[in-house]
Amino acid sequence: MNWFFYISGIIVIGITIIDLIWTTLWVDGGVGPLSKRLAEMIWKVFNRLGNIKNKFCDFVGPITLVSTLFLWSFMIWAGFSLFFSGDPTSISNTSSPDSPIVWYERIYFTGFTLFTLGLGDNAPKAGFWQILTTLNSGVGILFLTLCASYIISVVDAVVQKRSLAMSITSLGNKSTEVIDNIWNGEDFHNIDLVLVDVSSKISQLTQQHHAYPLLHFYHSSNPKESASVAIAILDETLTVLKNGLAEENKTNFLLIKSTKSSIKTYLESLTEAVVTPSETTPPIPDIDPLIEKNVPLISAQDFEELFANQEERRKKLMGAIQIDHHQWPDQ
Repeated sequence: MNWFFYISGIIVIGITIIDLIWTTLWVDGGVGPLSKRLAEMIWKVFNRLGNIKNKFCDFVGPITLVSTLFLWSFMIWAGFSLFFSGDPTSISNTSSPDSPIVWYERIYFTGFTLFTLGLGDNAPKAGFWQILTTLNSGVGILFLTLCASYIISVVDAVVQKRSLAMSITSLGNKSTEVIDNIWNGEDFHNIDLVLVDVSSKISQLTQQHHAYPLLHFYHSSNPKESASVAIAILDETLTVLKNGLAEENKTNFLLIKSTKSSIKTYLESLTEAVVTPSETTPPIPDIDPLIEKNVPLISAQDFEELFANQEERRKKLMGAIQIDHHQWPDQ
């Protein structure tokens, strides 16, 4: 009997299960410490590659997710293998009961049991080791179930994230283009139905980032599918519609305020996780084309002052875009 193997096995299994539950089931907990460390290592590598070619960032999310699942499975497997190694007689060969069990047979036995494939050529010693084998199998079933449901949830959230981005960028590739498209010559109410849908989706996306922290590492090389670019476009548009118009009663003020609030909460969730505000301030939208089309805007000086007051918020939006290796939509 070797207590070192017992204690090491318990520690490894315990840490892994805590990290697994922390990441998959604790909605407000963020990423578990093991998963976070692994994700940061992978991100550092692909962030450097992304500086060379943006397309590399498309692989960050899938590779991070798969690597995390492999880490959990390897550590649980290693933990049970260590524990069974504490007793040389914990398992026996059913075809040759008198043959000694070597180290790789314990790894084979615990892996076979963990992944619910049965017992193979070996059997546990009667009593405690039979109960532990059952526990090993139970942990395997729980692990596979959690992983499957987590993969489905993350992929579904990624699809919704890109759908949100496309629903915004379909209105225009920058804020002034969106304003031009929704201006009907009298008001801007053409955007009302879009805001009802988008505001709800942004709130849902915020909660998904809390529930599935690995979602932070899913990026798209296509700006039209990038949530960071799309939300920056939307926020700039709403800033103009809320405070940049020379005439009142041209917009749905409550709807704009609600959507701006949803964006603020979304930005807070990003800055708590992976996004650092940009050191540079994004350029102010060029309003000359809008003035030429008689869009009722405030004076150029007031317009600059309006966006200067939004500097901190805009730097957060810029930071989210830079992490995706995209350009600010007005550049």
